[in-house]
Amino acid sequence: MESVLENSIEEWRQFLSQSVPGHRFRNRYCRRQQASRDRSSLSRACYVAFGVALAIGSILLAPLPGPGWGTLFVGLGMIAGEVLHVARILDRTEVKLREALRFAKDMWDKLAFKGRVLVTLMISLGVVASAYGAYHVLLVPLSALTVPSG
Repeated sequence: MESVLENSIEEWRQFLSQSVPGHRFRNRYCRRQQASRDRSSLSRACYVAFGVALAIGSILLAPLPGPGWGTLFVGLGMIAGEVLHVARILDRTEVKLREALRFAKDMWDKLAFKGRVLVTLMISLGVVASAYGAYHVLLVPLSALTVPSG
């Protein structure tokens, strides 16, 4: 188990340091294909299945507190290591996401203090509303199933 963790850490270190945005996922795909020539189709399928399960579970649990969105990207990265089409899509998405984040950062830097407070309050309100909605969708129907004693 320890060597698996060390291998994973080294693989992600290479992913972040040796590749440029827009080519990271395709480069990772090529590295995994070269390194896994001796692996069976079953182990590769299990790796993809685990990535899919992780991505779907992250989407379902995203409104709850925890690492939801981070694990989504890890799951997608696992899939992209075995499926070239997913790697290409994630490379394009990374470039577009970086542009959008750069634009948002520039807008944030230009905002006055009152604007920043307003944006922060709106985001906080959205998070609270999402948590409240998730509570009512996930937990309130369960309480309706209980039979009152008496």
